[in-house]
Amino acid sequence: MADSQKSIFSDSYSMYGGVKQKRKKARVKLDIPCEISLSSGKGTPVTAQLTDLGTGGLSLQTTSLFYEGDVVTISFILNKVKTFIQGTVNRIAGKTTTVVFSELPSDVHARIQEFIHKHYFDPKAKL
Repeated sequence: MADSQKSIFSDSYSMYGGVKQKRKKARVKLDIPCEISLSSGKGTPVTAQLTDLGTGGLSLQTTSLFYEGDVVTISFILNKVKTFIQGTVNRIAGKTTTVVFSELPSDVHARIQEFIHKHYFDPKAKL
């Protein structure tokens, strides 16, 4: 494996829910409220529950209808900071909508990395 593709996480963190993952980026389970809206500005934002977050994408639970390929904006509070992320709906399974991020601003990427790091390495930290 090339050095540029090495993960900072040990092999013990390659398991998520007991299933071997193909993802190259770490992610965490969580349960926080968020809003999701079409980036085009059409429609009104809807509330959802953010259930999974990583530097490459997220999953959320919503009863609202989105379609694969929709470009969306998700807003939520992370590390006490209101965070806005744009991405593309990648998959829909029941109430679960999976979004792959467009290019993340460096400050948002760092905030997500810090959140993941606290989750794995500092369990006493307030998230």
